Parts: sequence; structure tokens; C-alpha cells
Amino acid sequence: MYLPNSGFEIGRTLRYKNSGKVEACIVATKKWRPGDEIRHCSGYIAELTEQDENYLANRDFSVMYSTRKGCMCLFLGPARFVNHDCQPNCKFIPMGHNAICFKVVRDIEVGQEITTFYGGDYFGEGNKECLCATCEKFVAVSFSFSSFLSLCFCFGFDSFCFINFELLSEFIPCALF
Repeated sequence: MYLPNSGFEIGRTLRYKNSGKVEACIVATKKWRPGDEIRHCSGYIAELTEQDENYLANRDFSVMYSTRKGCMCLFLGPARFVNHDCQPNCKFIPMGHNAICFKVVRDIEVGQEITTFYGGDYFGEGNKECLCATCEKFVAVSFSFSSFLSLCFCFGFDSFCFINFELLSEFIPCALF
């Protein structure tokens, strides 16, 4: 699974310390630029029967729902260690019917985690339970869209609030709206 010239390696992350287990991530070992394809970081899906799904329940496997296949699937390969971020540096791209790899959408420096967007409701409705680095930046200071609105109500809806809302809506992840 590891190729020295692949441009990535599997690393450890402490981001999910409350999970009670060691978590993995994919870290860049070379610079990646928008448009690059990280083809060695691939993933494959295997359809699961209901019996398979029950057997794997509460075990540490990457089980996901495939909208394309309309069933639960087991996600295999190094791509399963690419974590979610609401402002990712990569996106999924298909490689045939049962496989994916990644296309870079933002610069990735050596040592930076490679991330992708899992979906708008993957971590609860509107991703409100998301623990990604982007959401952490805003939640850590107890900032949310509702607290922003509360401040505007307290201090009055002036042009400052509306200008900042327009600016912030481009940068605050969808999970906070």
C-alpha cells in the first residue's frame, strides 16, 4: 500500500481523541497543486449484504452508503483514511464503477493532511456534528451563525452586520448555517 513516490503516507491524527482509539489520516509527502490527481490514493467499494452489515456493525471498518449503488458498502484501500473537511483540499473522482481517487482543488504542502468533503449531511443534518479542522476553527471560539445573528439583534442590524454576513458566508463552513 505504500509507495515512496506516491506523494502521500498514512499518518496518525489526534483530531478525534474522544473516539478512544488511534485514528489515521493521509498526509502529503510532496507538494500538490490544483488539478493534480492523487491516483495512488485510491479506494474500492464492495457491496454489503444485510448480514455483512450486521456483522460489521460497531467494528472499526469503513462502511458507507453508496448512492450510486443504493446500498451499504465496505470502503477499502488507502483512500478510506482521507478525512472529511468542510473546506477540503481534494475531491473524489471516479475510477471505473467501483473505485475512486482524488483531484486536488487547493494547494497542499508537504506534511499537510489531505482531506475531502464527505457530503452535506454526513455528520448529522447540515453537518452540525462535524469535527473537521475548518469547523473547529469557528466552533472553538464559540462562533456560530445563530450567535452571529444574536449579536446583530443585540447591537442592531446595521450595514456592518450585513457586510460581515456576506463575507462570512463564503468562509464559514455549511455546518454552521
